[in-house]
Amino acid sequence: MINIVAKITPKAALFDDCKGRLQGILAATRAEPGCNRFELFASKEQRCLFLVEQFESQAALDEHYAQPYTQAVFAFYENALAEPVEVEKVEEL
Repeated sequence: MINIVAKITPKAALFDDCKGRLQGILAATRAEPGCNRFELFASKEQRCLFLVEQFESQAALDEHYAQPYTQAVFAFYENALAEPVEVEKVEEL
């Protein structure tokens, strides 16, 4: 199992757009084979978003990253982020 917490910090003016784009891929990602969890959270104090993800394998995660809708979000990130995405792989205790 692969568990990921990703911190996404958009530029202030693009926060709502970034949130909307991520909300737009929630259902499709959750329907992917091998995706057990894909949830979006927001920290209004920090003006950042968090994705909490769980995939059954690296292959399932790689397949998610290869999807056109995921690639479109990654392309949007290129000019929309205030800082690079922080990705942390975590283990359940």
